[in-house]
Amino acid sequence: MPDEGGRQVAIPWPHAPKGASALRPCRLGARHQARDGETGRFEARTQAKGTVPTGNSSVVSFSDAALRKEVVEAAIRAPSGDNCQPWRFRFERDRVEIYMLPDRAQSFFDFRNRGTYLSIGAVVENIRVRVACSDLALIAHYPAGEPAPGMPTVSGSLRPGIVADGARARLAALHERTVNRRPFLPKRIAPEKQKAWLADQVDGTAIAIIESRREIARWARVVYLGDRIRWTHPTIHNELFSKILFSRAEADSKRAGLEIDRLGAGPFAASLMHWLQPWSRMERLARCGVDRVLANQTRSLAFCAGALVLVTIERDEPEQWIRAGEQVQRLWTTAHQQGLCVQPLPIAMYLDQRFQKEGAEHFPPAHRPLLEQMRGDLALLIGNRVGAMLYRVGLGLRMSRPAVRLPAESFYDDLVVAP
Repeated sequence: MPDEGGRQVAIPWPHAPKGASALRPCRLGARHQARDGETGRFEARTQAKGTVPTGNSSVVSFSDAALRKEVVEAAIRAPSGDNCQPWRFRFERDRVEIYMLPDRAQSFFDFRNRGTYLSIGAVVENIRVRVACSDLALIAHYPAGEPAPGMPTVSGSLRPGIVADGARARLAALHERTVNRRPFLPKRIAPEKQKAWLADQVDGTAIAIIESRREIARWARVVYLGDRIRWTHPTIHNELFSKILFSRAEADSKRAGLEIDRLGAGPFAASLMHWLQPWSRMERLARCGVDRVLANQTRSLAFCAGALVLVTIERDEPEQWIRAGEQVQRLWTTAHQQGLCVQPLPIAMYLDQRFQKEGAEHFPPAHRPLLEQMRGDLALLIGNRVGAMLYRVGLGLRMSRPAVRLPAESFYDDLVVAP
């Protein structure tokens, strides 16, 4: 697998026995599957006119090398923090295991690996969409608590399924889906589009669509507070600039990280970010209020969105975060199919969750008032639920291409382990 410098390095497989007790089977919320709760049988059902079996669903296997590669190619189009791509896959004949690479995912925002669990949920959703195109369904096995070292974070078993109408169009959309940090038009989203977002909700998640300008302004204030902390926190600052790919050549070489032309900083992005890179300079500029200027730009982006979408979960547990990731990716892919642009804005919620668990220990003293303001606002906006994702959505100038990814072959070994 390529390291940060683009070299090939070996990553040993985690050893995880098949059917390990640390995982328990749960139904993956697919449109083309319904589970009989008493017998455990899976009964095919259709929700779209014209959905019919194709006749090949008796073949339930990852033995085909082309299918394995296409599954991974779809899986790695999932979003991840700073485009770190912290995943590894292991295939058996009818099973795929997904492992977390915590060293790759290290981030101040990824408190207790919650952001990585979210990205793994998006991976699961992408795999589900891809296998649905081959008459197959994926049954997810979620962790019961924090996964033990060397164990898969989540796994999935193949079962016969039915191709749903639009599966291939959805697969194309998830390959094209990407973050868009450009301004959006403050035009309300059509009700029929919003209805589609809520049509296939993942169990354990809640979706709130925020349209009122007054409510959007309240959330934009929270986004502003989080952004001020981001620009004035030395650890976050250094992490951010270590992950920026300042040139096309660097992006093509490393294939992981934040491409400079995708940061929404305009035509002079590279020069501006190079200038802001030294922490000592940013620290001096913050005394002059530059952090407020930068944070106000993000607040304006949030305020001018067509809508904000909030995904929450009931409990701060790995399974819930994984399910939230499935839901976020499902919503995002649908929005992309509708011609809409999306930008995640979860920073304030993640900083607040860390503040709730650890206090201000890992923040500079000047951040405590900002954290307390943020805590008060979020308590009113979310209540006792856990904020998994906030994103803005709207009409805007779409990105010309998706973000870079490492080669699919670097995420797995081309070997099927005999069951």
